[in-house]
Order: sequence, then structure tokens, then C-alpha cells
Amino acid sequence: MQNLNITEIKQPHLRTRIEEGFVQKVMKPYRANSTYLQSAEFVQQAGNELAGLTMEGTFNIPESCYIDDTGHFNAVEYNICYNQIGYVFLGHCIKNGLIPALSAYDETSFFEKQLSNILIVKIASSYKKPINPKQFYGTYGIKSTMVKSKCVFLETYCNFYDDGVGKSQGEVLLAILHP
Repeated sequence: MQNLNITEIKQPHLRTRIEEGFVQKVMKPYRANSTYLQSAEFVQQAGNELAGLTMEGTFNIPESCYIDDTGHFNAVEYNICYNQIGYVFLGHCIKNGLIPALSAYDETSFFEKQLSNILIVKIASSYKKPINPKQFYGTYGIKSTMVKSKCVFLETYCNFYDDGVGKSQGEVLLAILHP
């Protein structure tokens, strides 16, 4: 009889490809040369509530929108890519009622307030190995929520990696003002 380590048992999860039209609608505020998110997939792990909700994205930076080619993914691009995958994640979760703390929002109010009501309070990112900006991936999720009288705070994380050894990690505290 084989001993099975309980930590090796994976919870079942549901993967949902985010429709291209929805991603394009979320990306509408971005200039064409700064739209780096190519596609997104929502992952919902059974039994883990908010911690089990993640968004996985595929990114491509053919040319930096603000500087000559550095040959690698950098902090400014981290922030832009974080925003893009984060907006798609929040839009999808709000549309589907998956984050109770944001129940005052609906899809219409999300798009009306996307830029004005979602604020970065604190951002920290680190770069373990250079990431190839021509093709890389990201994972976004929520660590915790805190509801206050004027806003909801979300402690989030976002990690990026490429097909080689490139990777970065980051944590971002968001304040989402009530609509």
C-alpha cells in the first residue's frame, strides 16, 4: 500500500476562458501600443473561496510604450500588466458575483468606475530572473479583503514568468471605492 501525502491531493478546479470581447472591453482605456494582455483564463478552485480564485494571462510586449527596448520585463511593465490582468479579474468576478465584498458593483458600474475607483495603495515587486517580454504569463489572485466604510481593501498578488527561467513576484494593496 502506498502512503499518500495529504498535501499532494489537489482540489478540483474549473477553468473558464475569458471571452475576447470582454477582455477587449476591459482594455478599452489603454492605448493600442500598451495593451499587453493577449488572453485570460479564470481558475476557480473548489473549496477555497476567495483564495481559490485566480486569473491566468498570456502577455506580449512587442515594443515598450514608453522607452527603447531594454530586452527584459521591468517594473513599469509589471505595473501595466498587473493592472490589465487585475481589471479583467475584477470585472469577471463582479460580473459573476464572486466577491461578496464588491456586491455593490455590477458589470455596468464596474466599467463606469474602472479607472476612477480602483486605486493602488501599495505595490512591491521583485525580479528573480529576467523575463522575456515577447512571450510571458501571469497569475493574479486575492490574499485577503477588508471592508471599510468608504472602500474595500484587497491584498492581491501577481506573479509573472516566461517559458525559460524568467520570473517576478509582487504584492499589491488595492483600495476599491464604493460605487
